Amino acid sequence: MSQVAFKPRFIHPKSSWRQKSGQRCASPRAATVVEIREKTRQKQSTRWGLARPGALICCRWRLAMPVGPIRLLLEACSHTMAESQVPYIYDAAAIASLRESLSEPRFSTYLSRANGDEAFAFALYLYNARLAKSFLFPLSVAEVTLRNAVDVVLRQLFGVEWHQAANLQSVLTEGSRCALDKAKGRARSNERGKVIAELTFDFWSNMFRNDYGDLWRTKANIAFPGLAHGEGRHEIQLLVKKINRLRNRVAHHEPILDMNVPDLHSKIIKLVDLRCPKTAEWMRYHSTVNIAMRSRPNLEGSAPVTLASKADQRFEIVEATSKLAHLMGREIKKCAAFVCMEDGGVVGAITHQQLAHYIIIKSLDFEGMIDLNDHSIADILNDPEVMDGFRSLPAGSSFFDAIKVLKEPKTRVVVAVNSDDGTPAGIVLRAHRRY
Repeated sequence: MSQVAFKPRFIHPKSSWRQKSGQRCASPRAATVVEIREKTRQKQSTRWGLARPGALICCRWRLAMPVGPIRLLLEACSHTMAESQVPYIYDAAAIASLRESLSEPRFSTYLSRANGDEAFAFALYLYNARLAKSFLFPLSVAEVTLRNAVDVVLRQLFGVEWHQAANLQSVLTEGSRCALDKAKGRARSNERGKVIAELTFDFWSNMFRNDYGDLWRTKANIAFPGLAHGEGRHEIQLLVKKINRLRNRVAHHEPILDMNVPDLHSKIIKLVDLRCPKTAEWMRYHSTVNIAMRSRPNLEGSAPVTLASKADQRFEIVEATSKLAHLMGREIKKCAAFVCMEDGGVVGAITHQQLAHYIIIKSLDFEGMIDLNDHSIADILNDPEVMDGFRSLPAGSSFFDAIKVLKEPKTRVVVAVNSDDGTPAGIVLRAHRRY
């Protein structure tokens, strides 16, 4: 693996970052203490910025969220699959051999997207491989989490050996029974764990179809405690159906270039979060999907940065009629903004600052008391300053175009909107600007 050389950062003992050996510094960026060295010489070289005796020698590394050029270098080293520092020469012989190996029908998919440019088509092929690879980790976590969640419910309903229970057979559809029998055959064992490992994502996904409505009527919240009041099997089915389609395309090495990758990544995180927020947080932290998305090539050989790749996916979708009291749950601590949708389209967005400003102003009108059930999202959106501060742009548009919009004096939030279905892919707040 490539090595990244850089000078260590020296921190004075009187700094607020001072820590004991082996502890993390109190910096928001959590610099990692590498070593403490006692300097006994009175005079020390200043060429490398050496500190006085007892100084902490700290450096920022990838797990500690490095910044600046160091972070760029480390990110470049972290996804070297299908990449090389030396450009590959696509001469006539190489192109002919590659096209024969990949097959014309498969390669034609990329060639059409490259407008006939063969070298660019291969660049897209490599990008698709990087993107598919980056999804392997979140997809694996989602699949294991899903099947373990279903296993908990099936054990409650049909016993520990549910895969052999006769009363389960009458509940399963014919397709699910066949899938279970095939899994038993592949496992060559009656041990539940081995049978579960052989069951496909299709089996677990199909368990949330309408055929199993009675099964999940009182068990959906047991499998997925994060479901809100009124949500159940249907909401899980909508998530796993799209995740399963992505999983199958990745598993069969099919193109995922035209899929809504940011939205699918968000759905994977949401599914796991409904089961276990800590697992979702761990998965999101280690996921490299966003890094892979930023490596998409173009005809000029650069990697364009899309608005979707930079947008914050921590937002909550609300309706204009939603009461403000409904925003006071645990979701408000997680999201960065509220996106209002009507008739399948984005009609507005509200930041936490705008929400707090509205509540303060209204409470002053009523001597400090306000009933949030009497106020809705529409009341906030009726404020011209709120609507003037909202902008929406296509998720696939350049992030630099979004920067221009964010620099407009009135803009407070930009919503990235998926062009295929009009749903939000993410948001960028004015407070996020670091240009």
